[in-house]
Amino acid sequence: MSNPNDSRGFRNKKGGSSILWVFFGIIGFLGFFFPFFGGNLRYTTGTHLSRIFTLAGTVCSTLGIILLAWGFLMLICTQSFKSLKIMLFGFFLLLLGSFFLEPGNLGVITDGKAVPKGYH
Repeated sequence: MSNPNDSRGFRNKKGGSSILWVFFGIIGFLGFFFPFFGGNLRYTTGTHLSRIFTLAGTVCSTLGIILLAWGFLMLICTQSFKSLKIMLFGFFLLLLGSFFLEPGNLGVITDGKAVPKGYH
């Protein structure tokens, strides 16, 4: 026989109701916060993400240049196949870094025009 005061049944009911309260909390937050402060939140988030992507692009570009130079020196000195793989990986990092630094720009692949800014 099941006991009506069984803790397992109580936990299941509480877990379901807590999910419901979280859902209502999210809806309340969206309904109250976004009409008044949504624009600020969007620009603040964009600023922080821009800094993160700029840092990632700088790191990728720096590592790409270093790996290209290292692979080229290895190619001259040892003439091994491994140097070509290092150079290709360096080139890939350089392209990835240029894409992070200027979205829409893939370095040597594009025509060199400036990327349009703003919403389209």
